[in-house]
Amino acid sequence: MVGRVSDIDIRLLRIFVAVVDAGGFSLAVARLNLAESTVSQHMADLETRLGLRLCERGRGGFHVTPAGEEVYRLAINMLLDLEEFRDQLTSIRSGVAGTLRIGLPDGIIGDPHFPIGRQLAQFLKRYPEIQLEINMRSPRVLERSVQDGDLLLAIGPRHRRVSGLRFVPIYAEANSLYCGRGHDLFGVPPEKLAAKDVEQFDRIARGYLDRFDAQFFRDQTYRITVHQVEAAAMMILAGAGIGFLPDHFAAAYVERGELWRVKPDHFRFDSDMGAILHPSKSDEPKVSRLLKMLGIG
Repeated sequence: MVGRVSDIDIRLLRIFVAVVDAGGFSLAVARLNLAESTVSQHMADLETRLGLRLCERGRGGFHVTPAGEEVYRLAINMLLDLEEFRDQLTSIRSGVAGTLRIGLPDGIIGDPHFPIGRQLAQFLKRYPEIQLEINMRSPRVLERSVQDGDLLLAIGPRHRRVSGLRFVPIYAEANSLYCGRGHDLFGVPPEKLAAKDVEQFDRIARGYLDRFDAQFFRDQTYRITVHQVEAAAMMILAGAGIGFLPDHFAAAYVERGELWRVKPDHFRFDSDMGAILHPSKSDEPKVSRLLKMLGIG
């Protein structure tokens, strides 16, 4: 192989990468949908074109030569560059461009079930003509912003049916009841605490979730109402009351001994998280492509 890299060279390099990834010719057969003799011939052709011995195969088993290791690394980089070029060309052709304004609730960054930051980074890499604008707002403000057209898409909890909006579920967020260090319930083992005994303590309400803890408490009066997860955590940590928090958000505070899960076998619920859309905007290319990347397109 001297000078330009041809389509045949690229095809042979793809086969070589598949063989190395599979750990041998016979194991690569199913992945490539080729006969083993054909794979062997392609590898011989590639070695001839390169003038290099890429791998050893025989009674001693399959292993890649030092030259083969270098060619494998270069081939991987080249194939990734080709894929990125293809994706960016697709972006230009598809008209996925312009500003994409989305909304997120606070406290979502540490959720292992929904790595939104990494997904958005991949989206920007694939569609270089997109400018992304992210707004962190409370769930009800996110809904209004989508209704008004200020946001094309928002991620948030489903807590009520909103006329004119579409909710697409993504995952369930686990929530538990927490208290801060210094609270009377801190450190009390679950088996030594009756659920009815918890009702006497001041609780923190989430203003955007109607009667969200009614399944646990008859009394629906609260001293503190918040509209963000971080505000709830701040007051719980300060000892001002007990309240529900997403488990992924509270985990670091629990590990540091600053928060305590109150009778977790009883006080827990799952909150449906999903995409909030205006039906008239769902088919816009930049919205539909983002939904697809999030696995809900």
